[in-house]
Amino acid sequence: MEYLNNFLYWVIGGAVLVLLEFLVPGLVVVFLGLGALLTGGVLYLGWIKEPVALLAFFGFSSILMLATLRRFVMRFYPSDSERVEADEDKLLIGQKATVISTVYPSDFSGRIRFSGTTWSARSEGGEITEGAEVVIVGRENINFLVRADRIH
Repeated sequence: MEYLNNFLYWVIGGAVLVLLEFLVPGLVVVFLGLGALLTGGVLYLGWIKEPVALLAFFGFSSILMLATLRRFVMRFYPSDSERVEADEDKLLIGQKATVISTVYPSDFSGRIRFSGTTWSARSEGGEITEGAEVVIVGRENINFLVRADRIH
């Protein structure tokens, strides 16, 4: 653990972390790098010499900067993110699927092919036979509720 007491390691590691921010976006790694640079400075000045205290100072300063400065910096450099609909049920309803095993209204023993895989399904109406096209009308956990697609 002698390497923890070498300020040069902290400075070089901090500089590498700051530069890594260009490769790993998100404005997180830079604050770890700044914490390492600050730890190297404190070690150089001789204010802290114990390895455990250095690690604690690094962790505390990095988290403190991350929690306070990141929000401040993000105001001036907003990300290019956009919000998209995350309600899967809304995205599924109205989609078409194909029955691969007869679907019954009483239980989820039937199967449909949807989105490249098969799923358990239950009919909202009567029995739907193999090969029929269905429309997804809902979902219960990982099971689909379907109705016959009468309009082809």
